[in-house]
Amino acid sequence: MPKRRSRHAHGPSEIWSRDETLTAIADARTQIAARLRALRTEAGLTQEELAERAGIHSKHLQRIERGVENATVGTLAAIALGLQQPLDRLFTDPADVPFQRVGKGLRPYKNAIPLYSLEAAAGLFSAAQEIEAEGHPEAWVAPRTQTKLAKGLFVASVVGESMNRRIPNGVFCLFRALVEKPRDGQVLLVQHHDLRDAEHGGRYTVKVFRRRALKHGAKKQAVLEPDSTDPKFEPIALPNDQAWRAIAELVEVLGSA
Repeated sequence: MPKRRSRHAHGPSEIWSRDETLTAIADARTQIAARLRALRTEAGLTQEELAERAGIHSKHLQRIERGVENATVGTLAAIALGLQQPLDRLFTDPADVPFQRVGKGLRPYKNAIPLYSLEAAAGLFSAAQEIEAEGHPEAWVAPRTQTKLAKGLFVASVVGESMNRRIPNGVFCLFRALVEKPRDGQVLLVQHHDLRDAEHGGRYTVKVFRRRALKHGAKKQAVLEPDSTDPKFEPIALPNDQAWRAIAELVEVLGSA
């Protein structure tokens, strides 16, 4: 029996005459436009700068970002190259990614901030004069945030269940080095020389800062409170002012990598 040939093997394409296909194309244009804008903003580039890098006209890029242009694969590949991103980043939701690592084109505290471990951050920012230091970050990253990047900001992963109502285990968070006295209710990264955190054994922890009396009639003191669904975590009463230091405040929970 002869092989049956598709009726579309020759002749005009029906792509532009099918309503469901037109809807899918329009949706794809809108999604790519939103992801392109997000990636360009994270890179700290204007439309003109990215168009120059990609080798296309700026008006062409503007139409793609408005979702009104059917960009070819070649054009999208050129744009991805200009962004220094793999092509698939234009097709994956940036909202699912807490940050992008920045290598080439790095402008510290302009388009990227340091990624630290909490232990490294606690050590680096433990003295006031060190807040402006760059230290030795694990990487420079562009976080997905509306917060303006500046010195003193950094990204770190918080591990554990003691703050799981606010910070799920293992997610990345945006912190700001603290330059003033801690306020009641702030979520802080605290370094305490006389204590060890029950979850990781380190001399630092992330908890809610309070000043309250632990017993009726007692004087108020600094306390670090957990915010967890697990009742085993108890408040930590901080000792004298010389034994602990508030290092940084939580700005935003970014998400998992």
